[in-house]
This record gives sequence, structure tokens and C-alpha cells, in this order.
Amino acid sequence: MKTLIVALPLDIASALAEFDFVVTDDGVTVAQSGRARVDALPLCDVCMATAPLRAMSWHQVTVPDGVTAGSTRMRAVLDGLLEDKLLDDLALLHIVLPPNFQAGMAQWVAVCDRRWLAMAVQGLEAAKRPVLRVVPEWGPPVAPTRWHVTGTTAAPQLVTCGDSGIGVFPLNTEALEEVLLTDKVSAEPALVELASQVLKRPVIPLSQAERMLHTINSPWDLSKRLLMRNLANRGKLEWLQAPRWRSVRWAAMALVGVNLLGLNALAWVDVHQLAIKRDAMQSMLTRSFPKLKTIVDVPLQMAREVRLLEQARAVPAAVDLDVMLGALGQVLPAGQTLKGLDYTSGQLRVMGLELSSDEAGSLSAALNARGYSAKRDGVNWLMQPAAAPAGKY
Repeated sequence: MKTLIVALPLDIASALAEFDFVVTDDGVTVAQSGRARVDALPLCDVCMATAPLRAMSWHQVTVPDGVTAGSTRMRAVLDGLLEDKLLDDLALLHIVLPPNFQAGMAQWVAVCDRRWLAMAVQGLEAAKRPVLRVVPEWGPPVAPTRWHVTGTTAAPQLVTCGDSGIGVFPLNTEALEEVLLTDKVSAEPALVELASQVLKRPVIPLSQAERMLHTINSPWDLSKRLLMRNLANRGKLEWLQAPRWRSVRWAAMALVGVNLLGLNALAWVDVHQLAIKRDAMQSMLTRSFPKLKTIVDVPLQMAREVRLLEQARAVPAAVDLDVMLGALGQVLPAGQTLKGLDYTSGQLRVMGLELSSDEAGSLSAALNARGYSAKRDGVNWLMQPAAAPAGKY
């Protein structure tokens, strides 16, 4: 999956603004790098952006306990904590909390110009390069301390990033030479020789493209909670696209594939067993009743044929009128007179019964014990076998 990493320029409003970019296929090596206008940037699967050091400031704050990251009070609390530290109008600034924010602890927050960041993201989205995340080029300020020489040969600068903060100093600052004696230093390839001479120590070459590539694993997202157009395009889950989650994606797809195969195998077994049972029932029906040529509904046809045999041999059945009347006569309270009977397909409607609540309950219970159900149907009673036939005979 190709990932495009773009360095946001400070002058984002210019139509001629150019972006330094890096393309990586695996998140580890640089496949392509260069500088181009926004409409000439390579089209890739994922686009990330880095915010330059000069566009940001870092401040350490302690948010009071009880204020969560999603709280509506958070912005007011941050404004109060940063009011004396920032010179710009707070309404024009965008403040970003750390990904592992915890109230009650001293933590670093990132601050940048809201309009600049929104225009940068909108410009990339308008050019069909929707930005997944915006990460800081330098930061957050954490140990161990990093030193890097950047700029030009005429004006080289030394960037320091550690747990005490991030700063930029002229390369010839004598006060830093003693500090740098025990720390590793990197520099742009064109400045390696100059940095080695000034600092009087070996310097590791580290290009801008390599530094941009290192930001791909940063958990920060400076564009979080920033109102931008085409927000739906940025709603994709990062783990679906980020190169560092490639093994997780493959594992998830393999798990889904195995589960689908397992479900299909279980479904095939169930269908196969059902077909065996259906064939066995059809075989039993055709053996028992050879005259049947067409099999439509095995249980219904079996019940109908058995009933025909019973009728031919004068065997009484629970759905016969005389059997139902016999059962009713055995449990009917004394003194009751029937005003009428209506018998249809195993259902007997009894008219004229005048029963109290206790008598009605006793009648229903007694009929249930004999395999019949009885319930009121208006002023009448409806009686039928408790196990109602599957269909009409």
C-alpha cells in the first residue's frame, strides 16, 4: 500500500506553494521523494502530512482532574492555562491534546494556527489527496534528546528536541558544544561536513526524506477536532491503511476467511444431514404407501394416509365427533344443557354452556388431561385435540 507523506509549507495560501514529499511502499524505505505543487503530487493509497517546526509551539500544561479529553469544558480550561504563554488571539489557535491524555498530569500540548492548518488540509483534499493524519515534524518533547543540523550552508541551524522542550539555535552557538559531547547528532547530507567541523565530532547523515519517513509511526494527529470540508473522506480507520498495521490487516483477513470457510462447512453438513433425513422420510412413506406417486409434504401425506387406514378399519381417532363428545360428556358439570353443536374438521364448537369461572377452569383442565384443548369463543366453547393437525385431511 503506497503512502504519500507531504511536508506542509508555511506559505500555504500561495497558489505556487510547493510541497516536499516522500512515497513509501512499506513504511520503512523511501520509494520516491521530491518537491512538487499540490496538483502534481503522486496519487497514493494513503496521504499523511507533517507540520513544520516553525508553524508550531509546544507547551506543558496540567489539566485538572475530572476534565476528560472529550469534555465541552476542555477548550476553556486550555485557554485559561495557555493565556499567559501565547501572544496570539486564542480564538485563532488550534490546540491538540496528546493521544494518551491524562488529567492531573503534566503533559505537552501542540499549538498551531487554525486557519493555516485548515487551509493546508483543505487544499490537499481539493486536489484529491485527502489527508489521513497531520503529524508534527518535530515533537513531542520527550527523552532521549535528539540533535539535528538543518538549514543552509550559509545559515545552518541546530534543532534540539528533548523532554525539556524543542528549540532552534545557530550552529555556531558555543554554549551547545559542551552539551553535544555526549549526544548523537544528525545533519542534512549537505551539512554533514560543516557540522562535523563546527561541533568537532562525527555527525550522522539524515536527509529530510528519511526524517519524514520516521514520522509515519507518530500517534499524533494535529487535524483532530479541526473542522474541515470533505470530513467524510478522512473518516477511514487508520488501521485499514497505515503500513505499520499491515500484519494486523492480513491476520484479520485470514481470520475472516477461516471463519467463512468454517461456516460454509457447517452449513454444508447441516444441509447434507437434512437431505438424508428428508430422503429417509420419503423412503418410509413410499414403502408404507406404495400407491403414492407424488411426494409433496411427507408429514401431512403420512397423517392423511394413516387416517384413511383408521377409517377403513373403523378405528376411532381423537378428531372423530363421537370420541370428542364422549370426552366432553365425561367432564361436563352436572345440570348443563347443550343448545347446539358445530363440528368441522376436528373442531367442535359447543353452544349453550353456562359455566362459572371455577367450572370453566376445571373443564379446561379435565379436557387437557384427555388430550384436548378447550377455550371460550365468545358465548361458545371451542374444543379440539391439543396437538392440532398439521393440515386438513
